[in-house]
Amino acid sequence: MKKMVIQDDDTKRKMAFVKGNRPTNSDEVHRKSNSYRVYGQLSPITVAKGEDVLRSGGHLTDLDGKDIPDEQAQNYYAVLDGQHRLQAFKLFDSDMDNIVIMESLNTRVSVMKQIAEMNIRTTVWKGTDYMAGPAMTLKEPNAVFDFAMYLRSKGFPLATISLWCIGKNSLKPSKLIRYIGARNLDETFDNTVWLSRSQKWYEAAEMKFDNTFLAKKYLINHIIDEYHNAEDPTAFTAQMVERINNLTEEQAKEIMNPKKVEDQTREQTTYNLLAKYLG
Repeated sequence: MKKMVIQDDDTKRKMAFVKGNRPTNSDEVHRKSNSYRVYGQLSPITVAKGEDVLRSGGHLTDLDGKDIPDEQAQNYYAVLDGQHRLQAFKLFDSDMDNIVIMESLNTRVSVMKQIAEMNIRTTVWKGTDYMAGPAMTLKEPNAVFDFAMYLRSKGFPLATISLWCIGKNSLKPSKLIRYIGARNLDETFDNTVWLSRSQKWYEAAEMKFDNTFLAKKYLINHIIDEYHNAEDPTAFTAQMVERINNLTEEQAKEIMNPKKVEDQTREQTTYNLLAKYLG
């Protein structure tokens, strides 16, 4: 049996997050902050030295999500497990010198794989959380994945992200987890032709529909169905952008909040309205 002993850390390092790790949830942060007020800190925050994150292929952000230059990494501890607890501690006590941290016990495993394993075995990852794996380790920029991460930041579920970015619902957690530690993505993320078309539709749709509606699959499913039936995909892309742009405010509201139709589900009514106004 081995026992850990708490001692003061005099390295003067600040706290940071690993860039691309899953975002914190404000409700969970407030719940944990209330716990701190009653019980104090019950378990340490698991960290790694900033330079070790760099050696694993990752990068750092400050606690507000702003990039930290790689050359400053040695001035930071990066949170591997305990992002919510750290943010909650800030609400309870602004003096970060009072927080208890511990470095990971297994330094033989890469920082990125440690984060994935810690999260999967504690608060189970779901859906878009699995995007954190490749986001933390990719070396080469990838436009398709960047768009996926943008939609993730908007709160889109993984299935809808997959449709917008790839054109089919094939982006699954089992695929994303294989990218942890990889420097590059596979051919799934190479379809820049689809990306170019999809981004044009999305940019037009953003001006007409709210984020809650776009996060659902209705619009992109309708577009994909019509796209596959189009004789000229290039012409169809421009036509769909024009049709979306020509939607009136009343039509967009009707699509987002359809009136109940007898013997029809809300989903079917929505698809019927999309067909009516967008062809």
